[in-house]
Amino acid sequence: MEHPALSCEAPAAVAPGIIPVSQRFMCHDVDTLAECTHALAVHLDQLSPGPFQGILHEIRLERMQLLRERVNRALLKRGTQAPHTTSFSIPLQIDGAGYCRGTSLNDRMLLVSNGTALPELRTPDQQDIAMLVVETSALQELASLEERNADRTLSTEICLVGLSAARYAALKSLLLAGFEAMENASAALAWPQTRKAVHDAVLLELAQTMATGCDPIQLSLTARRRIVDRVRELVISQPDVPFTVLDICQAVGTSRRKLQYCFEEILGTHPAWYLRVLRLNAVRRELRQHSPATASVGDVACRWGFWHLSRFATHYRQLFGELPSDTLKRPTR
Repeated sequence: MEHPALSCEAPAAVAPGIIPVSQRFMCHDVDTLAECTHALAVHLDQLSPGPFQGILHEIRLERMQLLRERVNRALLKRGTQAPHTTSFSIPLQIDGAGYCRGTSLNDRMLLVSNGTALPELRTPDQQDIAMLVVETSALQELASLEERNADRTLSTEICLVGLSAARYAALKSLLLAGFEAMENASAALAWPQTRKAVHDAVLLELAQTMATGCDPIQLSLTARRRIVDRVRELVISQPDVPFTVLDICQAVGTSRRKLQYCFEEILGTHPAWYLRVLRLNAVRRELRQHSPATASVGDVACRWGFWHLSRFATHYRQLFGELPSDTLKRPTR
């Protein structure tokens, strides 16, 4: 049965049982979007308030996957990618502030990740972003043929590369043209010649971008970044514990004011909101797994530390655009 929050448009020319090489997903919650992001294993939490809408277009090639993600809410994003791959993220259009390890993300920044663990991101309020996941060996092979050092970003695990206006426009134009062409004629990718042409065009443009971009900005761990990481790891490692700000201060050994400064610099938010958002997202996930016959909103909310139920319902509706009782009535995941 098709999931109500998910629809997929696959190329008609692909035979049954074969993984389609071009797919388009419409998602109405962040967990469905995460499940559809096959190139990466990601965990998403909704950060900004309002009903969520996301569109994900995936193109699979032999040594490369291209993703176009369009969402209307800020997200907390973390995850992993396959070993021996390099991912590139480039904003096509953004509205609002984004943060990666305390560095603000602007519209002409290429985020490069070579490690299996992806950096935690606080995405902009609205974004249209392209992500490329490429076998690192393919990049190294191409770099060996280039006169310029096109693989300089491969020596660091995570970095940002600033692009000139012209180079950014060229890469953006190529990616948009590719995604739009595949939306209108996705069956063309059933031909290996088409897939190779797309792969090589993107790879060459990417190599040119890396070779002519600014010196990579290495996103090293600062003291404040380490504190935020410790908080995140604590919350992730004990998902059933409804941590308060006081718990966090005691656990990481810092003052409330210092914790506040850390979160403002690294994620552009404050720790109380961060903890509340994580717990509200956890409540929503649990409610989506139950029905009114198997769980009650009050029990789930209390289990996640929300003891003032009317205030909880207000915060929940502000974040997700619906009451928790409405979520519970939805078909289970």
